[in-house]
Amino acid sequence: MVNGSERPERPAPQAPAGHLPVQLIHRYLRLFAFYDRDGDGRHTLRGDFEPVAAQLAQRWQGRRTPFPNLLQLLLDTYRHENARRDSDHDGLVTQVEFVASHARVFAAFQADPDGARRFIARSAGGFFDVLDLDGDGMLCLDDLAAFASAYGHPTGSIAANLDAMLAGLGLPAGLLPREAFLTLVEQYWFDPSPEAPGRHLFDGVGLSDPSDAHTASIAPPISG
Repeated sequence: MVNGSERPERPAPQAPAGHLPVQLIHRYLRLFAFYDRDGDGRHTLRGDFEPVAAQLAQRWQGRRTPFPNLLQLLLDTYRHENARRDSDHDGLVTQVEFVASHARVFAAFQADPDGARRFIARSAGGFFDVLDLDGDGMLCLDDLAAFASAYGHPTGSIAANLDAMLAGLGLPAGLLPREAFLTLVEQYWFDPSPEAPGRHLFDGVGLSDPSDAHTASIAPPISG
């Protein structure tokens, strides 16, 4: 189980900047801002992810959790993810490091789409189970709002954004099924199309859009 952005386990080639669509860089910067809970422009375990793990685990009090020792699993997952992205091993992740790590994920998806989809089903599917408090295979508005709130974001526009994505997938409003969630995650990470409903996955929580100039400046360096 991961937090929705770990790369497949097989070795992945470095993606040259020219192979990472600018639309995806734009989304990765929004995702970086979503995860930046304390708003300091970097990701750290103490400032950003440990409080989130505690809040998500706290929701399960009095209920049977989907994984043994859920809090420790979340902490270990966030620790692994931050370490994977921290290319200079200084204990924090910058925007440049974050986008570069996603360039590797994108390259892995291009090299083996089916393998990457199996990985998404395990990793993002595991995180779905963490949010699905009643275990019915559907995320409701409260589940999504709890996730956004854990990162300190407003939740008032989540319902409208969810319903718009569901409509784009041809699904009824109100509840997000597991398979639809996995589709949206895949689209957000890997599909640069402006028609992909998943491009809106982290909309509705008050994030500002990065400028085109900043998006271009953050592109990973050409390699290979």
